[in-house]
Amino acid sequence: MSFSSLRATVAVLCCLSVSTTACWAESPVSNVFRSGSEGYNVFRIPAIVKAANGDLLAFCEAREGGDASKIDLVSKRSTDNGKTWQPLQIVQAADDFRELFPKDAPPITVGNPAPVVDLLDTEYPGRIWLPFTLENDRVFVTYSDNNGKSWATRREITSDVKLDTWGWYATGPVHSIQLQRGPHEGRLVIPCDHRLGDGGADRGPNGAHAIISDDHGTTWKLGAIDATYEDDLNANETTVVELNDGRLYFNTRDQNGKAKGTRGDAFSSDGGETFDDATAGDYRWFAPSVELLDAPVVQCALLRGLSVKAGDASNLILFSGPDDSGPSGKGRSDLRIRYSTDESATWQDGPLIHEGPAAYSDMVRLPDQQFGVLFEAGDKGGKNYARIDFAIFGVDEVGAK
Repeated sequence: MSFSSLRATVAVLCCLSVSTTACWAESPVSNVFRSGSEGYNVFRIPAIVKAANGDLLAFCEAREGGDASKIDLVSKRSTDNGKTWQPLQIVQAADDFRELFPKDAPPITVGNPAPVVDLLDTEYPGRIWLPFTLENDRVFVTYSDNNGKSWATRREITSDVKLDTWGWYATGPVHSIQLQRGPHEGRLVIPCDHRLGDGGADRGPNGAHAIISDDHGTTWKLGAIDATYEDDLNANETTVVELNDGRLYFNTRDQNGKAKGTRGDAFSSDGGETFDDATAGDYRWFAPSVELLDAPVVQCALLRGLSVKAGDASNLILFSGPDDSGPSGKGRSDLRIRYSTDESATWQDGPLIHEGPAAYSDMVRLPDQQFGVLFEAGDKGGKNYARIDFAIFGVDEVGAK
């Protein structure tokens, strides 16, 4: 039985003796966005952060249809660690960008949320930065100084963070990070990906990169760039975590490359300014990940769970993504947590969070050594992308000692 199925059984038994509201509030699996509701046909591309006041902010793309349909960037808030969720808030509306396009332009897409909470800004402590993209081409940032209740006027940073030879561009989609220690303490690091293309077209190979800010979001610049377009690992959607030795560990989706497996990883020893040379094979920066992390070709997420540097008793890094060896078989299904207790050197299988259709995900740390995963889901035997759910799991469920 999967973790979510077990919890659901407990919830049903709970409902036999208490009210539905009380039972739902105690359930560690909650629905956040449901396709065909709240004025939208589909909700996809989740990202999540915990605001300075403890509220959870779940972001996603609210779509009229597919990847090229009209898309708004929306969020929901939880004030009880993900048990319940407040009404939908439009953070960036596609129609607000209409003035930038001809009147007969096709539907406008706004998306790829990559939020990060700046807890080290002494002037604006807790400011939430939200990088995002317009038409997977232009790059913007906005911020909130009231824990996501309202957002500042958007600011375009495309010329600072995109090369002329790049076409497709995506921030995240996943939470970004702030470096907690070392010579670059306070730096904001946004994992991104791009595609080469003449004149900005999207016909070329894929690459990963980072954008960084050393002045709490006042200015942004390009950091590490994976420009190894000639090798057989096509770095794509990327996620990042800070290691205790000061390095950054990047893990990326291999977009149909010929390298072994479906994931790649790389390190940075200078806070995300450059990638370290790979030590495996003929790879320059990103090299194939360990086989255990091989999901179907899909976005996945990393999270710093525990760190002795932060006062925890042990170290824990979490990885969320579909399990190609899960009970549903190959493909985008069966969301599983993997974990590392040795700073990404080795990985182990953790709990199966959801059995059935599952795809993109993101994670957040909760109180009392618990964690939450926000993920695209569907019913067992049904279609994917039916909803975005939030599941809670703890260190005990992970199995880390």
